[in-house]
Amino acid sequence: MGQHREAGSRAASTTATGETVQDWIYILNPNKDTLDGEPSDKETVRRLAHQDPELDLWLSRRNRMNPGDRLWFFFSQPQSAVAAVAEVDGEPEDDPDDPDFSYRVDVTLLPGPTDALYANPVSRDELELGQVRSVQKVKPGALKSLLERAGL
Repeated sequence: MGQHREAGSRAASTTATGETVQDWIYILNPNKDTLDGEPSDKETVRRLAHQDPELDLWLSRRNRMNPGDRLWFFFSQPQSAVAAVAEVDGEPEDDPDDPDFSYRVDVTLLPGPTDALYANPVSRDELELGQVRSVQKVKPGALKSLLERAGL
């Protein structure tokens, strides 16, 4: 008899250093936030995933992000949903020049998974989000939907 896994189960992913990959929600409000002076809507982020995928993002808290973690972009307007994903390139670093956003983190947008999420976003209800904060961990029940829709 061969080995089998339960339907829907996934082995935990690990980073190059052997740490478990963590999944984070990063909130973007296209009415307020910009990315290098451009609107932070899902169309812009999808285009950047293909043309200029490396981003430098602000964080109000350091969080315990590690290289290889995934950052899922939740767009609060016009439809509240996740429609893009990136991989964290390095640990968040201090930014003493900005009192509102004390940390920065480098990420790289993933073009294929972002295209898949753009076409079939994961809604706020599916994410089991309560109070929306700027960055928060993905709830375990929502991770399966995110990974499936992104084709990961």
